[in-house]
Amino acid sequence: MTVALGVADSAAIATSASAGGSLEQFERLAQCESSGNWSINTGNGYYGGIQFDLATWRSVGFTGYPHQASKATQIAAGQKLHSQRGWQPWPACSRKLGLSGDGGNSSAAAAAAPVVRSAPTRQVVPHSHAASAPERRVAPRATRARGAAPGFDGRVITVADVSRVSATVRAWQQQMKNRGWRIAVDGQFGPQSSSVAKRFAAEKGLRPAVAGTVDQAVFDAAWNAPIT
Repeated sequence: MTVALGVADSAAIATSASAGGSLEQFERLAQCESSGNWSINTGNGYYGGIQFDLATWRSVGFTGYPHQASKATQIAAGQKLHSQRGWQPWPACSRKLGLSGDGGNSSAAAAAAPVVRSAPTRQVVPHSHAASAPERRVAPRATRARGAAPGFDGRVITVADVSRVSATVRAWQQQMKNRGWRIAVDGQFGPQSSSVAKRFAAEKGLRPAVAGTVDQAVFDAAWNAPIT
């Protein structure tokens, strides 16, 4: 039976390979998105090796949950999505890996090319002004809280911005709240946000030029660093 299932999975990948993206590309993508765990489900709304959300999974014609499907089925779904949208659904990892139509062997210049991404619309939720707390302990394996980080304009966020409401600050605050930190989601970077940024950077081994600020590395880590 194991041999039969292996043959069936190989056939599924081979049948859909022309849709877009190679097996090798999607295996590399899964290593970046989920550490290669095709059955992962951390409860954050993203499932399986290449981190599908349900709406996207079903939009390409698949039922059930991605993490419950075989690796071959998940890759077939990824190839179908790739044929419609290219690598855009996985902006951070595809850029990191230099994925392209040539099997991921794009030139260093192409891999380093800037990617313009607009920040997604995020809902502002009621918040508490309680002191910040460290991240919750979740699954023993390292997982990511979300997919790709929204765009960051390169301007370091400091408490000097407390009087200015910023969509970038609000997005970062919401993501930190998603990770389990107690933080106000109001778009204003005040002392509480600075304290969370300082503790988070220390926990992840990041060293911004000024402690308690959010630079590119601290901002991206909110989406890309494992929850420990």
